[in-house]
This record gives sequence, structure tokens and C-alpha cells, in this order.
Amino acid sequence: MITLENEELKVTIAEKGAELQSIFHKKDQFDYLWQGAEGYWSKHAPNLFPIVGRLNDNKHIKDGKIYEMNQHGFARDLEFKVGEVTPDTVELVLQANEETLNRYPYEFTLKIHYRLDKNQLAVTYCVENHSDETMPYSLGGHPAFNLPINGEGKFEDYKLHFNAGAGLESLEYFEMEPLPYMSGRKLPLTALKNGEISIDRELFGAGLVMDMEMKGRIATLYSSQSSHSITLSLGDFPYLCLWTEEGMEAPFLCVEPFHGMADEYGEVGELADKRGINLLEAGQRDGHQYVMIFDNEWEVSICYLDNFIEVYPASERELVKMKEQLLDESRVDFYVGTQHFVKKELKGVGCEGWGIQFD
Repeated sequence: MITLENEELKVTIAEKGAELQSIFHKKDQFDYLWQGAEGYWSKHAPNLFPIVGRLNDNKHIKDGKIYEMNQHGFARDLEFKVGEVTPDTVELVLQANEETLNRYPYEFTLKIHYRLDKNQLAVTYCVENHSDETMPYSLGGHPAFNLPINGEGKFEDYKLHFNAGAGLESLEYFEMEPLPYMSGRKLPLTALKNGEISIDRELFGAGLVMDMEMKGRIATLYSSQSSHSITLSLGDFPYLCLWTEEGMEAPFLCVEPFHGMADEYGEVGELADKRGINLLEAGQRDGHQYVMIFDNEWEVSICYLDNFIEVYPASERELVKMKEQLLDESRVDFYVGTQHFVKKELKGVGCEGWGIQFD
């Protein structure tokens, strides 16, 4: 077991699957990461490679030969070699071997690098193709977070807020039909309201895979009942999956950056033909990263009617309270990052807009 630690967080990682085991808040003595419980899903944060989701009949074809590979691939079940370790970084490495070649006939190296910096944990993947041909692959993170966070509030009190720069007015998701496969259709996500999704067990039980359209999205899991929050900066990951165990009152939610997805239902096919697949040329390497930020603080600007601007840091919980206060108080707007909230028609204060809205 590997430990990374600073004044704020203590992180443990297993060699098997290079899987996060714990993200512990030292001051308040609780774990952000799901620790498993009898009768529930037992993993914490598996790394998914070289596929994401399920293949038709758990098989794929390469040069006319059929290979078997289970859901989410094999990386999560194999031992990684540990590279250099410092108090706040570690790199773990998996290389192709006889076992992997029997399921995935490509020579590869997968490196997973963890870096702890204050209240942030960056997860960086490096995929190298040592074959003499193009290598198709998918990749994903599968972190599960305790919900409610630190026992504050209820599961249903939480929301996922998207900070999307110019505002997020719509999202589409990929229909899963029949489970656990894709139908090939994208549908509008009507649950999205004002750039947020309310956490709903029924909505996420089957796995909700969203098309993030633009790369670089930021998603924050928060509740007005909690002083803590979890933010994921998705980097170049084009899909985001939300999942909790179907039909159970499971006290966790997985927030999963994906580079790939399950097969569309049908015949066994080639990996290169899958939706969302990455195609890595011979001798080349790819890099992907997402970052988890715990109890993120934003720099907030409050604009008053007299045109006085006040700037100070605020937590997600404080921002929610601030938004509620704006409905009744004389403050006319505020910014959260690049998000702009407006209360009423403004004149002569360098702001414009009507009603509470995202600019």
C-alpha cells in the first residue's frame, strides 16, 4: 500500500489495479472515498483499461480471431509495479504480458500517476503503444464517493453543478438499452436545471453516461446541508458517468470520467469500431488527466447597487446561501469563477441582465 500525505489529506493507493483506497480529510477525520460495506459494491476507485463498459458477449474480434474480455477490461484486477514515490507523488506501471495478450493482442504500457497538492489530487494516465500497428483503447476513472459527505445531510440533498464557462443550458446522455449496452441513441437530459442535476437514485441506478460536448468541464458535488464538496475537473475526458447501485439505498455515488463506453447492443465486433474509442498510432503515446478538488474555495465578487465590488473566498455551501440571499437582499449579482448570477435589471453599475440566471 502506498501513502501520499500533506497537511490536509491522506491518500492511500493499492498496487492491485493502481486503485485509490482512501482520501482522508485529516482535520475533520472522515473519508471522501467509499470504503465498501457488506452487501454493497466492494470497490473504491477502479481504473478502467483497455475498455470501458461491456462488450457484446464479452468478446471482441481482431484479425478474424475472437478474444474474451470482461466489463471494464483487466487493468483493475492486475498488479502494477511501483515507480518513484515521494511524499506527494507516485507512478504505477502496467505492461503487456502473456495474460493481457490473450485478451488484448497489443503491446502496451499503462502508467498511472497520482499527485497530491494541498486539497487537490491529480490522476494522470499515460498510454504507450509498443505494437507495430494502431492500437484501439478506452480508458476511465471510476471513483466512488461517500454520500452524504461526512454524514452531512441526505443522499437526495446533493446536486452536481457544472461550471461551464458561458453556462450549461443543455446536456445529452447515451441511452442504455438493453442494459448494460448502449442503444446508439442520444437523448436530452431533462434533469438538468440551471446548470445542475439533483442527485436521484432512479436516474443513476442504470448508469448515466453524459456527453460533455466541450472538454474541460468542471463538475462539483455539493449540498447546502454540508460544509464539504467534491469537484472534478474533467480535462480532455469527453464523457461523464454517474452511477450508484440500482435498487439499493447505497450511500455512495460514482462520478466517472470516461474515454469510451459500452458496446451498442448487437454482434461481436472490433474495438476500433466502438463509439468513443481512442486510436493510438504505433510507437506513440497518449496522456489524459482529471483532477479531484476537495472543499474547493472560489474567489467571489459581489457587486452592490452603489457599484462597490467586494472579493473574498467562499465555499460551495456559502455560495448556495449567497444565491438564496440574493433573492431578497440588495446585492444585484455575483460571479463564481466565470459564472455570472444576476438578480434584477441593472443600470450604471457595469452589469446587465434580468432575473437570476447563468450568463
